[in-house]
Amino acid sequence: MATITKISAQKRPGRYNIFLDGEYAFAVDEGVLIQFALAKGDELTPEQVTHIQEQDNFRHAYNIAINYLAHQLRTRHEIWAKLEEKEVAPAYIKQVAAELTKQGYLDDEAYRDSFVRTQILTTANGPRVIERKLREKGISPDLANQDAITDVYPESEQLDTLARLIDKQRSHYRRDSSREQQRKIRQYLYTKGYDGDLVTRAIDDADFTPDPEDEAAALAQQAEKYWRRYRSKGSAYQKQKTKQMLYQKGFSFSDIDAWMDENDMENDD
Repeated sequence: MATITKISAQKRPGRYNIFLDGEYAFAVDEGVLIQFALAKGDELTPEQVTHIQEQDNFRHAYNIAINYLAHQLRTRHEIWAKLEEKEVAPAYIKQVAAELTKQGYLDDEAYRDSFVRTQILTTANGPRVIERKLREKGISPDLANQDAITDVYPESEQLDTLARLIDKQRSHYRRDSSREQQRKIRQYLYTKGYDGDLVTRAIDDADFTPDPEDEAAALAQQAEKYWRRYRSKGSAYQKQKTKQMLYQKGFSFSDIDAWMDENDMENDD
């Protein structure tokens, strides 16, 4: 057996050097020092020294994980990746993960629920986008799926969010035709990660009946833009292309012809 002849604090806070039989042997974390009640004069077998060093390795890995968790919730995958980055041996990573799970610090299901609520409040993302982001963070498919997310973010709440998004987006597209507004908003809501059937319900619930004055103003603005764009292409091409572009933008042929007649476009050379 070897005898502890000296214990000295390192410059690094919380770390202590252990001297056996007058020579430096190893260093330990303060928690390990307390755990084993190490003191000058104690005698240690080789097996005890090995066990103490193993506990110190665990404590080192545990402290890395705790410091990483101090800033925000983390997934099991993120903790594992962080410890691998710090070159912690897999055996200690498993031990740390088990300890953090037992203490309630590592819970992917709780993480998922918190993440979903944060996404709702800060991004208004739908289930598909939320699912993708959860998968990117290493949440398993049995926790990160549409049904699980909908439990936290029910369809009634999704419809409320969709209604707010529709109102907000309509202000962005007020210069477009009513039909074009619907097309652009529908596409936007798809990219936010909402189900197609739910998007259709939300758009059907919204009133997209065009206001005649707003529709006329939007048509006039678009028509003037395209008329100027194709001015150099010749009168026939100019008229044809302007009508084509306006129709693609959701305006009716009758409204387009009426605008051109009113502004003498049909006779403009």
